Amino acid sequence: MLYKKRFENIFRVAKKVTSSLDIGDVLEIIRDETKVSIPHAKEACLLMFDPEAVRYTRPLHCAVYKDRINCQLCKRGRETIKRALAQPMTFQCASDPTGTLSSQAPGSDNSICEIALPIYDGEQPLAVLDIIAKEGRHFDEHDLTLLKDLADLVKNAIVNTRKHWKVEQEKMNLDQILVHLRPFVPETVQKIVEKNPAMPSLEKRDMDVSILFLDVAGYTKISETFTKEKVNFIIEKYFSSFLDIIYANQGDINETAGDGLMVIFQGTERENALNASRAALNIHARATEIRKELEGRFEPIQVNMGINSGVASVGMTKFLGAAGTRMTFTASGPVTNLAARIASTAAGGDILVGPETAERIKDEIDVFYRGLMDFKNVREKVRVYSLIRPS
Repeated sequence: MLYKKRFENIFRVAKKVTSSLDIGDVLEIIRDETKVSIPHAKEACLLMFDPEAVRYTRPLHCAVYKDRINCQLCKRGRETIKRALAQPMTFQCASDPTGTLSSQAPGSDNSICEIALPIYDGEQPLAVLDIIAKEGRHFDEHDLTLLKDLADLVKNAIVNTRKHWKVEQEKMNLDQILVHLRPFVPETVQKIVEKNPAMPSLEKRDMDVSILFLDVAGYTKISETFTKEKVNFIIEKYFSSFLDIIYANQGDINETAGDGLMVIFQGTERENALNASRAALNIHARATEIRKELEGRFEPIQVNMGINSGVASVGMTKFLGAAGTRMTFTASGPVTNLAARIASTAAGGDILVGPETAERIKDEIDVFYRGLMDFKNVREKVRVYSLIRPS
């Protein structure tokens, strides 16, 4: 019978929850359904303890006092609530500090029972589901089982919403930070179309290029430390200054992925390698200037880069997704993959280049041998060089 009741209870709550996409409404529905699941419950409150809750949900409306919108106003400091968070127990019962649901005589001092059920994500407290029985009634083990089911629903709702919010925030932040780069992405395509409007040649073809990957080190720490406005200011301060440098050196911004860039340099073998290297050196110098300019106001960040040269498959790539079809101009193949691997190895503001790039530029730009390096999915060790003189 208990299993049947649990199933019916969860099914009933789930049906009501699916009618709303608002996390605040969902949490209030689950909380209010607690009194339906356990008719002898006089009060049911849900106290949010996740410090990030204000970012992804509104304050919950009080189920008891209609003029209040937050259970913390009257219950946060209660001994039962504090004990539930402080002690590693499944539940706390105000009338039974041992944490066991023993029989209680109606009318006795212990006849009103309060249970505070903590809800955790790992070691992080998210919320407390707090219920008080009607006078002369108490909770039994069956009630506790139903409460645990409801607490699990609360946990899943909060955890999933937090994950979705964080993904959306990161996507939104990066889109806003790099929005000024978007007009540069189709530059190469525009040139192709202008050259032959009737039949633009957008099919992929092999051509010699130099690929530069640029990454802002410490973006995650910055985004967790500062407000969204300050993060936008810092990143835009850096990226905005890189645009003219890339454009002046005939680079095409292909991807604004994550907290970095992928840039394609076309032209003759020697020309594209020199352009990519000069752009990287100028970006490095500009990043150093900005760090000095912001010194004392923000923690310094490093811009790491990697370059590789050779023949890649260059042209339009079609991506199919739930939102529809997206076309992008890109360069793919081993040369691009190695450029990404080299860039991921760079640290401390370094500019690492592959052996082909180093060979092409060595007569005009100093290169410093950094040794043989192993890279994932690359069969043989690769000779890697740096454009920054070792200190």
